[in-house]
Amino acid sequence: MSRPAVLVWHCPTYDAVRIAQVVGEGMDTLGIRPRGRIMIKPNVVVAIRGRYEQAHTRAEFLDGLLAATRARAADLTELAVGERSALTLPTRYTFYEAGYNPVLRRHNAAAYYFEEYPDVEVPLRHPDALRPYVYVPEPVTRCDFLINAPKLKAHVWTRMTCALKNYIGLQDSGHRIIDHDFHLEHKIVDLQEIIAPGFIAVDAITAGELTMMAPRPRDLGLIIMGVNPVAVDVVCAHILGIDPRTVDHIRIAAARGLGPLELDQIALGGDVPLAEAQARAANFALSIERVDTALAKKTDRITVHAGPPPADKQTDYCWGGCPGALLETLESLQRAWQPDVYRVIRPMTFVFGAHDGPLDPKPGEPVIFFGDCAQWRGRLRGRATVVASVYKPHGYIDPRRHTGRIDMTRIILRYVWDRVRYFRRPYYRVYGCPASMHEHHLLLAYLGGARNPYTDLSLFLGFVPRYLGSVLMRWWRVEFLARLRRWRRGHPGP
Repeated sequence: MSRPAVLVWHCPTYDAVRIAQVVGEGMDTLGIRPRGRIMIKPNVVVAIRGRYEQAHTRAEFLDGLLAATRARAADLTELAVGERSALTLPTRYTFYEAGYNPVLRRHNAAAYYFEEYPDVEVPLRHPDALRPYVYVPEPVTRCDFLINAPKLKAHVWTRMTCALKNYIGLQDSGHRIIDHDFHLEHKIVDLQEIIAPGFIAVDAITAGELTMMAPRPRDLGLIIMGVNPVAVDVVCAHILGIDPRTVDHIRIAAARGLGPLELDQIALGGDVPLAEAQARAANFALSIERVDTALAKKTDRITVHAGPPPADKQTDYCWGGCPGALLETLESLQRAWQPDVYRVIRPMTFVFGAHDGPLDPKPGEPVIFFGDCAQWRGRLRGRATVVASVYKPHGYIDPRRHTGRIDMTRIILRYVWDRVRYFRRPYYRVYGCPASMHEHHLLLAYLGGARNPYTDLSLFLGFVPRYLGSVLMRWWRVEFLARLRRWRRGHPGP
């Protein structure tokens, strides 16, 4: 078999014309001719102007990619961009903040906000898949040609995020959190069965160091292209100074035969040699560290006890779940909202997983047991306290029944109810596997005195109409039209 090709090209700035030229040359070199229903899947995990500007695939990059795609498309029936953002933010809002809307209009491209469409069951056939099927939004299943356009960044759960990891955004929030725990890296590989990318273009003009939500920008001046996602990720890992064998989802994907793990099995091309690309990314800052260890270096105001999760294959830490979400939330607050958050936050204690040691909070210091698997037994503020795990093993979760969307309003209302419910108890309990970063934000704001991004009035005018629009369109497509179809099936015409 021929070696999969990965091209590393120089592109110093976000110039849409230059990006279109580079991407076009890459497509021509690889013999790529997009066809039919074409969907571009960028990484728009979050985007807010003036706050989160380095976490997403930039609008200029999308502009150039759309231009190159339309110029080379064959039998084009639709050109679209689809994504599901995180933090329970409506994707139509993050597209607005990312500056995508004028780009989409300029190229006559449709926007698919995945949470506004019904989910469709897709079977998984690999014997090592976590589940026999997953659910993805209906527009994904209608796609003939997928272009994967990730942003190259560090990641607190998986060391790095690029082509393989970008597939997490192919699911809406309710299905996205299933297996988003110590199974996360296996889940990433399972999602590759949904649809193979026809082309991959990585936005590495400015990469992101340390975290994924509010990364520290690192100018690399690179566009990396290919077709095989494993090969692309292996090359990107080497550029960042990471051994791809230490990135579990790359290693697992290679073991399943989805692509090569060794550089000598990849045909490198482009106009930037690998050694030069590595020099540009020298000492790239990563953050794959336990939350208790990381926060102990940053502040003495947050105490974290991170016990083991109830894994079948026992592990001492849930790398893909709740603990990393706390670190990501705090780092995002520090970089995007409140630079002094580690210094001014009120003392708090978090417990993840099974903790068997003592708890000795200061007077008035809240103790939060976070996630379904949190458990502890002992005396807390002079009272005998038992916190039991409600974790459901992997095999007990049925995606066919797990259809609830994680909605921001529901989380806020649930938090208000929890404040009432736990008013006289010596602790707070947050459920979920994993619980969302939105809940970390609420706890840090209302119990720790940190700034709450969700109540920032500067975002009000942009956010509210798009949130309401998202809720309305989801009701129309997922609830109303589905009921109408069921009614018609039960009342056939003459």
